[in-house]
Amino acid sequence: MDANAIVQSFHPKLQPYIREVLCSGNVGICAGSLKIDDVQSGRPTIEESDCGDRFKLIIPYAEVGIIEENVPSLANWDSQDSKSLLYVICELLALYRKHQVSLLSDYSRLQFEYSSLVYQTPVCEDDVEVLIGSRGTNIKSRLMGGAVNFLIRLKIDFSDLPPVPTGEDSGECAAVLVVTFHPPEGSRIIPQLFLSPRVEKALGGSSSFHLPPFPSGSCLMDYVPVVAEQLRDRVSAMCVTYEKKKEYLGAFCYRMGKAMLEFDAISFSRASFLLECRDFYFLLHVSLPMHFPKERPVFVLQSVYHSSYGKPFKSRYDDYPYSPRWDPSEMVERACTCITSYVEVFQRNSIQSCPI
Repeated sequence: MDANAIVQSFHPKLQPYIREVLCSGNVGICAGSLKIDDVQSGRPTIEESDCGDRFKLIIPYAEVGIIEENVPSLANWDSQDSKSLLYVICELLALYRKHQVSLLSDYSRLQFEYSSLVYQTPVCEDDVEVLIGSRGTNIKSRLMGGAVNFLIRLKIDFSDLPPVPTGEDSGECAAVLVVTFHPPEGSRIIPQLFLSPRVEKALGGSSSFHLPPFPSGSCLMDYVPVVAEQLRDRVSAMCVTYEKKKEYLGAFCYRMGKAMLEFDAISFSRASFLLECRDFYFLLHVSLPMHFPKERPVFVLQSVYHSSYGKPFKSRYDDYPYSPRWDPSEMVERACTCITSYVEVFQRNSIQSCPI
């Protein structure tokens, strides 16, 4: 059921509050939205109009949904403010966060991990969510039966990230580090990094950043800054790569003039040209790898006359001089010189590819 249908299932007087909750976006650190489920009415009715007035609220916290079935009314509830319910949810989340942190006091190792992280690093209390694993009477019994999660929001500036195609740029940019302390007594530690879709796409996919392992004998106070710095370096490198790609394709388009057919004006990763050499016409496809200029461009020549097995004849060309230290104009000039020399070979191969 979509958000609008959920809103319509409530009594009209409640709909403004529900709309604010569903449209509020993310609360807390976890990259997830508030969800409403199991909408019911507290009165018997045979009316066709919707009159829901009670429901289950699922709040994302440390990668686990917290279900509040009975949201208490507050003394300062303002029925004229459509955000009143959202305020209650935020207060509940803050109280639950404090409660989880308080449970760490029974276990010195995890209490140290939390205290040293929020008081001796740039990470503040609002950037951390703690969730004790399985239920038990105290922290030690819980540690024996389940893990303890530290969910940490990394303070990274993503404002200069390269743009991504329309439809893939929705949502805010965020990076969340989840460190799980497994029993017995948190001796086994597993870190995981979660990037928002916008950031993941801009950095080249989920496998583009390799999270360093949690060193034996280390602690969050030391590990989290290392991860944050490595991610900043990755973001900075992608920004540099983006500008280099932009310069290179700009120089290529200037060199080719009106021969350009297609041009990637978002990520500057590819372009295609219709060229002619000694009355022989062909297409030249230019692709820039993710780690350009460290990795050289890829050129593919495509015949406009001949085909092989029902497909246009193509040939990849990568045997040309290249250095990532050259400026873009020199890269382009040297590549074009070599491609021009290769056209005769490509033409002969394309003719030979045709069946007799």
